[in-house]
Amino acid sequence: MDCDNILRYSDEKDKSYGVAGMAIAVVAYDCEDSLSGIDIDASADDCVKFGTEFYFIGNPRLSAKIAWSEILKHFRLGTGLLVANAMSRSYVQHRRPLTADVQTAIRDFIHKSGAADEVQLGEDEIDAIFDRNIDFFDRLFRMQATHDAAHALAADLIDRRHLSAAETVERLSVMMRYL
Repeated sequence: MDCDNILRYSDEKDKSYGVAGMAIAVVAYDCEDSLSGIDIDASADDCVKFGTEFYFIGNPRLSAKIAWSEILKHFRLGTGLLVANAMSRSYVQHRRPLTADVQTAIRDFIHKSGAADEVQLGEDEIDAIFDRNIDFFDRLFRMQATHDAAHALAADLIDRRHLSAAETVERLSVMMRYL
């Protein structure tokens, strides 16, 4: 199956749950300090906004190992954003588990995207990161606190259109106690 068709938002409500899921992933990965906000009116690949320091990992003063670790962290987060987007829409909005077709489409997209080339990961390493994200977010999105947080955040996004990082983290604070 084509990942673009599977992950395409069906309407604004669907998009709000996807963005809420990605915000949950940012908090779950402890990257909220890099978050600058979330915006439902942005293009699908720009709904979660990060500060400029998040993107600047090519500092020549950083050792190669530290730079590689940061790039790997970003790859893990990017994979987590995709998985959490799909899980929020599936588990929370539609109250059903993520299908094997969706998982396969996301896995294929990650392999084909070229993002892993920056960290020079092999296919088995990409699959291991993907599988860890599936396991982690499966547990997280089965929790009622996560459902409550996703519902509230999705509703706020539809009403307000944009939330700052502080507002996003505040709305997810109840869920964060369980992480």
